Amino acid sequence: MTPEEFYWKDKIQNLDLTEVRLNSLGWVLDCYNRGTIRKRTIKQLIPKGSLENLLIQMEDLERYEDCITIKELLDIIYTPLN
Repeated sequence: MTPEEFYWKDKIQNLDLTEVRLNSLGWVLDCYNRGTIRKRTIKQLIPKGSLENLLIQMEDLERYEDCITIKELLDIIYTPLN
């Protein structure tokens, strides 16, 4: 293990992974809107069920700003256009 790997391993263990996940969802949505990531790639990396579970969890915690990001991602990526 390199010193850099050791440094980050220690830091990641101290982070709340839910917060990291929420921040990355905002980043993914931004990348999709800029056209640097495809819908198919997002669907392969982030299952719809896990987003729905996260949305329920955030609603229970009354973190509605995060709910907006999750709901927007669900609507844009997983709702088919007719």
